[in-house]
Amino acid sequence: MSAEQNLKFTALHQEHLNSNAKMVDFGGWEMPIQYEGILAETKSVRSSVGIFDVSHMGRVKITGKASEKFLCQITSFDPRQMSDDQAKYGLICNADGGIIDDIILYRKSQNEYLLIPNASNTTEVLEWMYKFKFKEDLGINDITEKTTMISIQGPSAQETLNNLIETPSVSLKRFRSTNSQYQGRNIFIGRTGYTGENGFEIVSENTIGSSIWKHLLQLGVKPIGLGARDILRLEAGLPLHGNEISKDINPYQANLERFVSLNRDDYIANLSLKKIFEKGKDISLIGFKVFDRIIPRHHNKILDLSNKEIGYVTSGSYSPHLDTSIGMGYVQTNESDIANKINLEIRNKIVEAEIIKLPFYKRS
Repeated sequence: MSAEQNLKFTALHQEHLNSNAKMVDFGGWEMPIQYEGILAETKSVRSSVGIFDVSHMGRVKITGKASEKFLCQITSFDPRQMSDDQAKYGLICNADGGIIDDIILYRKSQNEYLLIPNASNTTEVLEWMYKFKFKEDLGINDITEKTTMISIQGPSAQETLNNLIETPSVSLKRFRSTNSQYQGRNIFIGRTGYTGENGFEIVSENTIGSSIWKHLLQLGVKPIGLGARDILRLEAGLPLHGNEISKDINPYQANLERFVSLNRDDYIANLSLKKIFEKGKDISLIGFKVFDRIIPRHHNKILDLSNKEIGYVTSGSYSPHLDTSIGMGYVQTNESDIANKINLEIRNKIVEAEIIKLPFYKRS
């Protein structure tokens, strides 16, 4: 059986084909990389609104009286500090402090949570969870393939959501969630996203996923592919698993220490992360802009001005917002100061760049 035959399809797959999307393999799913063009789609989200099929992202329900106690073991933040209907961004780290994945965790109640891992990491996250699963009063249920997840992102996201749902308008603060209805069926809405814009993410049963998507298209909202999503998240300074974060990188190196709550004896990575914190970080994640239209790519070398290698690029793209090429990467911590000039080796060419403060884009 070929690799193509092994790819998974979301419930919206036919809708993407109907819109003439260019499809690619992304984390084992056949997903739309673009519709009308990556740059045009990026600008649509920044200026107005766009919708994304993010059903390839994992969705794991955690239920039972032991839910909170279980999550205390595996999440970088303390879930006991969460309130009902709150969402938190955080990390799942291994016992050595390496990052298995970054996640969003929604708390519906003390006994019910929804965890969102990355598409290519859902299986590994589940395996890690089962490794520490209690025998009683805990349910772990992967509902990824039973549900659809649609992201509405952009300055007009709130208006779009209100035009979509049938119940009174939903007004949520960032990182809050609620239950609503569409066509008499329950849907879950979180005010979260991966673009740096105002936005919402809707989880529904697969049976109504296409109806929601078509309704949004009828409202005049443009579909956006994963190519634009990558530029948007890069401009917003958000990490991508496999690029900025991995099991070889710890939260301090990735500048994600604000999402780590230590001094918790029940947290699996607590001791390792305390030692890492006390030792200090050898490398640091940086953002940089390039004085050239050439685009830096993953694993390109980062050099000092004498062309000595000091790090490597993790992500790069042309930025419509800054009208120049940008990127992120890791360099030796003593070389990571803002405004430092650096060189990049791209296709055997030395290109000048400058370290700048992240994010590249921040919604006003």
